[in-house]
Amino acid sequence: MKTLNETLKWGRFLMIAGAVSLTVASCNLDNDDPTPTDPASNPPTPSFTDGFGTLAAVKTVTTFDPGFGVPVQEIVLGLGSAGFTDGANYNQLLNAGSVTLEGESLSQFDNGAYAYQPNNTNPTGIDFDGNPSWEVSGSGDIPAISHTTNIGFPTLGAITSSTTIPGSGDYTLTVANVAGADSVWFMLGGVVHVEGPNSTSSVFTEAEINGMGTGANFAQVAPYKFETATFSGKLFYFVTETVKTQSVTIE
Repeated sequence: MKTLNETLKWGRFLMIAGAVSLTVASCNLDNDDPTPTDPASNPPTPSFTDGFGTLAAVKTVTTFDPGFGVPVQEIVLGLGSAGFTDGANYNQLLNAGSVTLEGESLSQFDNGAYAYQPNNTNPTGIDFDGNPSWEVSGSGDIPAISHTTNIGFPTLGAITSSTTIPGSGDYTLTVANVAGADSVWFMLGGVVHVEGPNSTSSVFTEAEINGMGTGANFAQVAPYKFETATFSGKLFYFVTETVKTQSVTIE
């Protein structure tokens, strides 16, 4: 299978879109829920250095402990993001007309990225019961797209590493299991590592941790897989990703 080019030439645009989605989602959840939402918890989204666009369907699971004897809670969100280019300049995203994922419309932001925003009527986002289905009306250099992925979502178990990270020494971020992934992202305090297929751990060095400061932070594990499809002679990437987020404390 074709491997990912790990250089993130325009992944930052998709990450910004995902950040907006998570921020809106957190505002729409019940205010009585102590939801640990923070920019550091935005799911990383893979990008590619060829083709004319990436469309990503993302399942996110955030785990937190409310304390006071209450069991550990999970918040599950269904998100989507997309970005389109001319196939040469990956620093500029193009208008692609309307974009929907599972019938839900994605909003386009000032930087050109598209993202789904959960709302008051659908605070947990897109329901991914089956394979994600995309519809793009097309505009200018971007053709109309109608595509249903057939690769499913990667699966992963719980994050099993300690939620307390010492201020000295390395830290290994681990997850119980991963299956069906082309690659796996491990993120701690904004530092992202990309590991091989179905990897279950990644080591963050003491130097990396020292650059994160102390106090509350987030750890994430995000396996993803992708397929490609061609429309009007232009190649597009379709990504499915599952993300688990765990609140941590850096001493």
